[in-house]
Amino acid sequence: MTGGEKMLELKKLSGEETGVSDEFKADWEAEKIDFYEDVAYGMGGEHPMYLDLMIPQEKTEKKRPVIIWVHGGGWSIPELTKKYRPVNALVQACRMGFVCASIEYRLVTEKPFPAPIEDCKCAVRFLKAHAGELGIDPDCIGIWGESAGGQLAALVGASYGNPRLEGNGGWQEYSSEVKAVCDWYCGGDMTHMGAYVCPEVQARAEELGIRLTLMPGQLEKQEDPKNSAQREIFEQMFGVPGSQAPELSMDISPIFYVDQKQPAYLLMHGDSDQAVTPEFSYNYYDALLKYGHDATFVLVPRQGHGFFKGEGYYDIVLNFFKKKLVP
Repeated sequence: MTGGEKMLELKKLSGEETGVSDEFKADWEAEKIDFYEDVAYGMGGEHPMYLDLMIPQEKTEKKRPVIIWVHGGGWSIPELTKKYRPVNALVQACRMGFVCASIEYRLVTEKPFPAPIEDCKCAVRFLKAHAGELGIDPDCIGIWGESAGGQLAALVGASYGNPRLEGNGGWQEYSSEVKAVCDWYCGGDMTHMGAYVCPEVQARAEELGIRLTLMPGQLEKQEDPKNSAQREIFEQMFGVPGSQAPELSMDISPIFYVDQKQPAYLLMHGDSDQAVTPEFSYNYYDALLKYGHDATFVLVPRQGHGFFKGEGYYDIVLNFFKKKLVP
């Protein structure tokens, strides 16, 4: 699949979205936003992958910046592309002149890593391939995700240039590089998903001078690998036991790319998050600063794991993207 095969085909939504709760619906026509459902952006293995596209109706001669939304759900909960997205913030982003895209990706229950990140990168390449038709600026793309989607968003930003994560879903002649990343409550270290930390991982972390973050009950050494639940999660994600995938676990951990070129980052984490503790985001933030990167960390008071309550937190996100993506 290449950018020159055919013109982009878009199906504009007429009427209400189906299968979406009122909490996550918007009246797109009233908001003067063209909403395009199920736009095929590439191939995930043998079947097409889809995104929803939101484009302001107001005409402009300027190329528009882009915000890509990546849903969470533990890399495994289906049908969240439409059912779980910050619709009010995306509407507000369109009012500010952004084009927004909400993307699906292969879940680890279907295909383990690196499949999910391959799809996210393919979506970026697709948007760049069709920048002229969509009226977007291919050099001003940001990506935002929460929980598992936050990890994927951060990894899209961090791992530009790693061919092992690009996949072959389409538009290979285009770059998957983005300019700004917002990561909500995931952080940058995925090596904690095993029953213990592999010696190879520990050695690389020491070489980079970064702090790894252990999950509750995770073992620091291999000698006593009793954490079967943690091992099961790892094997679902990677398809192999943790001890057999040190390179892959580092490949999909954004923190292990801090010694390379990076986009701007906004990391936000609830101080009461028990599912993924704030240390994951703070340690990533600390590593980014250590290597001189553009990073901001916001600790959200009295909030746990899930969409933040309070419009002010969404304003922080949109102002971040405006500052980093709007010339």
